[in-house]
Amino acid sequence: MGVAGLGGMGTVHASNAVRLPGAELVAVASTRGERAAEVAGELGVRAYGYPELFAADDVDAVVVAARSIDHAEHACAALTAGKHLFLEKPGATSVVGQEAVRGAASTSGRIVQVGYHRRFDARWASAHARIAAGDIGRPLLVLGVARDVRTPEPEDPGPAGGSLVDMASHAYDAAYWFLGQEPVEVHVARQAAVYPELIELGDLDNAAVTVRFDGGGIAALHISRTCPWGHDVRAEIVGDEGSLFVGNPPPGPLATRADVEGFPQDYRELFADAYLAELAAFVAACAGGAPEGASVDDDRRAVAVGVAARASAVAGEPLAVGPDWPWP
Repeated sequence: MGVAGLGGMGTVHASNAVRLPGAELVAVASTRGERAAEVAGELGVRAYGYPELFAADDVDAVVVAARSIDHAEHACAALTAGKHLFLEKPGATSVVGQEAVRGAASTSGRIVQVGYHRRFDARWASAHARIAAGDIGRPLLVLGVARDVRTPEPEDPGPAGGSLVDMASHAYDAAYWFLGQEPVEVHVARQAAVYPELIELGDLDNAAVTVRFDGGGIAALHISRTCPWGHDVRAEIVGDEGSLFVGNPPPGPLATRADVEGFPQDYRELFADAYLAELAAFVAACAGGAPEGASVDDDRRAVAVGVAARASAVAGEPLAVGPDWPWP
């Protein structure tokens, strides 16, 4: 195995890869040579650039965890080189980019898994199983909260393709996973009250996202990058016979910065077990087991919803899921 991209998630995947039975991490790659050399030295593997990694004869599978706007390009390159692919979410930041990844995946014959890790978190997987078993009847509505801890400065939305494509893609995938319906329309009320400079860049720091599905289901999602108490990720799935809560225990009647000890301050802490489990599932599939986790077709839905969501936030009106709506 090789890992391409050594930011936060790439480093997590590389560290997990050396712990997995059935896999051997042999190389890591970065666009920054010094970063590749640093991580390679820590893990006892070779340091490469991306083209070298994709061309390496002793690399059977690649984790692509580059900048989100570069995911499609590197995913297609890895698949063209004949590698199995674990692709960090979102698989692309445009509909056309995601179509290119699906096309490359369909002709490659390789295993492709996209990193929607909530599917491997024990709490979220248990909720999905209970919904499938009919415990809440027919699922009608997903009320989701996805709040990232507040950063000192706003992030440049360009490399990630905007927060409504990048960080919110997990919430879209989870909503589809729970409801089992196709998303058809998105409406976003956006806010950039904490970081108003994001408005000119077509981004936001908080949003109320409503996704309508073809079977009548609805997802109502709060997407935030300014949570003062930590990473807060949870959902309620409402059915016609009951409802189910999943994720972080909700805060009390009042939650403030004083509650930081009760919440993870780093996303890698919140879903540490899920990150390891999703990579283990990928390794097992590469070795001949049944594929698990999110497919490139699942990623198609999340990317298309995100593209419509970020455009809806700018346009201020509902937009259909599917077109490659423009974004600044």
